[in-house]
Amino acid sequence: MIHLNVLRSAAARLCAVLLALVAVGLTIPSGATAQQNLTFADGDRLAGELIGVVDGSWVFSYKGADITIVRPVPDGLLLELADGTTRLVQPADFEAVGAADDLKALEPITIGLYSPFFKFWKTLISMGGSIQKGNTDETNFSFSFDLDRETEKDRIDFSALMTTTKEFDDDGVTTKNEPKIIVGLGTDIFITPGGLFAGVTMRWQHDPKKDLQFRQVYSAGIGYQFVQNDNTNLLASLGAGGRFDNLTTIDPSNRNTPILDFSGQFRQRAGPVTFRLRISYDPSLQNFSEFELLNSLDIGIGLVEGLTFKWTILHEYNNPASLEDPEHNDLTMTFQIGWAAGA
Repeated sequence: MIHLNVLRSAAARLCAVLLALVAVGLTIPSGATAQQNLTFADGDRLAGELIGVVDGSWVFSYKGADITIVRPVPDGLLLELADGTTRLVQPADFEAVGAADDLKALEPITIGLYSPFFKFWKTLISMGGSIQKGNTDETNFSFSFDLDRETEKDRIDFSALMTTTKEFDDDGVTTKNEPKIIVGLGTDIFITPGGLFAGVTMRWQHDPKKDLQFRQVYSAGIGYQFVQNDNTNLLASLGAGGRFDNLTTIDPSNRNTPILDFSGQFRQRAGPVTFRLRISYDPSLQNFSEFELLNSLDIGIGLVEGLTFKWTILHEYNNPASLEDPEHNDLTMTFQIGWAAGA
């Protein structure tokens, strides 16, 4: 069996090295890039440094000037050794990112801006219970959908949360059942690899208990990625935009306003546990005492392959508060079981 051990991390194998090289425009590197150890099923070992990619083949420096080329062929992988001999390795004899019989998983790809678009996605679909306090004081059902894509050139983040809310009459009979919905979409383009970025964010919200028939928030700005690796992600951004409220009641005040947007995110993964904290503070440019503050904490725990437990705490502070129920704070807590897939 062939093992591809990459120095970047235990999880980042040879394909991750190739992707990183192509992402910074080094399709054919000029020098050695990483020490690789290839161990065969019969116990033979080959150690060398990956120095380039030529027409979809991997080129290794082996014992000084000797070169070994590994290239996909219809029947497996063909090793062309320095002494002129070749060796065919079957798919079952190696281990790599992707299925063992998927040779395309071993081929380098070029990462461009939002391309290849259908790679690097990860998703989590989950549902369960919710506890809401503030304008809404109920225990009900919740559903969430998260979809993320991230490379060294761009990032896309989509999230949706729905919780059921009900109104009761004096006899305890449900008179109205209207969900609370929050949908967010953001995308960033890196100006410097893994560092300075420019991006836009959008959020749509429906919350009858907070007097919001429909809230739209749009902003654009710049930010900086302080830490970005397989386990840790830390970033902050500053932007400006607008908040537009379509209210459920007649409100004499104008709730449509230009805003500043201060946002930050911290994500940490430790084994099967992923911790993510997101903060967004949006004061009105017309009156800084009018603002919206959102804090969300997500903890995901991988139970078995794909099956995930997700715990979310969402805190919202609105000033001014709802006219119907003048609570500034809203707290939503969800406990969900979901299915994760993708990168």
